Amino acid sequence: MKAIDVKNFYGTSTLAKQEIVERKINSKQQWVKKSRKMPTSILGPPEFWMEFYKQAEALRVAYEKSNDFQMLCTFVYQRENGYRKFVVAHPERYWWHYEHRPAEKRCSYEIIPEYHPCRLYLDLEYSIELNSKSDGPSMTDTIIDVFSAYLLAYWHVPCNKYSVINLDSSTNEKFSRHLIFNIKDVAFRDNYHVGRLVKSIYQDISDYVSHDAKSHDILCNFGKQKLERLIVETNKGKRLFVDTAVYTKNRQFRIYKSTKWGKRSNLIISNDSKYIPSNLSKDKELNIFLDSLITYFLAKKDLILLECPGNDAPVAKPFKQEIQQYHCFQDDHTYSSYSVLDKYISNLIYPGKVRAYKYLQPSKLSIYETSGYRYCENIGRCHKSNNVFWIVDLKNKTMYQKCQDQDCFGFKSKRRRLPEEICFQIDEDDDDILLCCADVTESIAQKAGSF
Repeated sequence: MKAIDVKNFYGTSTLAKQEIVERKINSKQQWVKKSRKMPTSILGPPEFWMEFYKQAEALRVAYEKSNDFQMLCTFVYQRENGYRKFVVAHPERYWWHYEHRPAEKRCSYEIIPEYHPCRLYLDLEYSIELNSKSDGPSMTDTIIDVFSAYLLAYWHVPCNKYSVINLDSSTNEKFSRHLIFNIKDVAFRDNYHVGRLVKSIYQDISDYVSHDAKSHDILCNFGKQKLERLIVETNKGKRLFVDTAVYTKNRQFRIYKSTKWGKRSNLIISNDSKYIPSNLSKDKELNIFLDSLITYFLAKKDLILLECPGNDAPVAKPFKQEIQQYHCFQDDHTYSSYSVLDKYISNLIYPGKVRAYKYLQPSKLSIYETSGYRYCENIGRCHKSNNVFWIVDLKNKTMYQKCQDQDCFGFKSKRRRLPEEICFQIDEDDDDILLCCADVTESIAQKAGSF
């Protein structure tokens, strides 16, 4: 029997479309690893490399596969179609493949896991059009000096410009810097504590330059005129050129040499950077990359962890005494033990939904994180992008709203009393439900937060 010619049967146009589809599928399956193979070495980094579509799964595997001597990190990269994919690998192996990507395709971020030790990091930015007379490099030097002074005053930790990695991704439209404080054997307990420190210093500077605070033990050493230059114009008014919104749960922070998707603004060492890279390897670029990672530490068990608990005095603790507090990877739940309360919150935020639920046992607080619900009682309207969350105080039978937007930092809405039928139901079921859920809530209760 004569063989049927494929082109005559399907047609050339159909085959061409099929080839395009196959190429797209192959391109999605392959990334930087397709053209480079890292040489193996007994003393080299582990060959482990896994890719995931879900962030929670990637974070869990990174924790399970890491040890005291070889730490794996979780990275996320944007593919050609703009979607993000997660990679768990040793940073040296990730860099081996990442550095050979074309500059415009280096769209990659480090994930800062929730409740894990991290370095002090800052995101500085302002609009050049609105602040044509601002001197960004000089302002950056001042910020480094200010934070170094706080580290010394609060924790007796010496720091200067030679310990700060100063990365620049400025454009003609925006001044942009990333600062990473790489201090040997010193880290913060987690990025929530970093956020509290940054927001506290932010408020101190704002009060000091606006004469709300007549004197300040640390800031008085800089002079008001120098600190006033740190305040810039924005579309929402004047504010410090420090972004206080980058200290959230499992934050994705751009890595060295990376750019945002669709832009040409790769993070590079700034011209005025004084940082002295470590000598972990003969490759200076690799050393800068490793030094600039927020959560990568060669000997994590030897770390001294700095804490900024808010109203209490700052403290420092050895990591080995706190190690159990970081080994918690519980998934968030969508529902509480009180179906009547869940229904009430769901109706309150409709058409939004409850994205995640947490229960803090010591204080008996139920936290409902929302999705698609952005009405904020602080501003009296919906935020453009940030959702809000509701906190229910089961002890006092009250609830209040808080917000994830940096403009609403510290805001708590007026407490409102829960409906009597819900209060009655909670009192009726409290003992039985909490006993039944003791095993579940015991591990979740350790997740701290300032609510």
